[in-house]
Amino acid sequence: MKRLAFSFILCLVTLTLFALALVPIVSMNVQFARIIKNDLSAWNIEVNILPIIPLFIFCVVLTFVYFVLRKKRKVSFWLYPLDMPAEDEREKAISSEACRKAFGTIWFAAPLCAGLMCFYPLFVDAFPVYPILVILLIPLAQIMVYFAVVRRIYR
Repeated sequence: MKRLAFSFILCLVTLTLFALALVPIVSMNVQFARIIKNDLSAWNIEVNILPIIPLFIFCVVLTFVYFVLRKKRKVSFWLYPLDMPAEDEREKAISSEACRKAFGTIWFAAPLCAGLMCFYPLFVDAFPVYPILVILLIPLAQIMVYFAVVRRIYR
């Protein structure tokens, strides 16, 4: 259970750092759009890489931990840090049901996020990172449902 809680925290941290790292890219695109709109002959774009550095460091540490864990047990590189217990039949059944419920979450989260994107023109100037947050609601909902189901079944 501790391994699942740690995996849940790592997943949330990964999503948060990814969202923060996308903020300077959105800012760069806004600046570039202004340049195109105003047809400026001399232009420059400023990018703050400070929010990207924590994500880079976190990814390096996670990669190192992945290679250490790979020697102990079979861990998928593309799914790490998401921990799906599958050591015996009971854990496989629990993981299977949690995956089904997390997949079903997409059918509610995706249309909801599409509906929320309809409000983006209202926030385009005041809150330009709105699409990042709306899109990242989908994996956030999946992670929350997966770990809630696994925790409920393990009790």
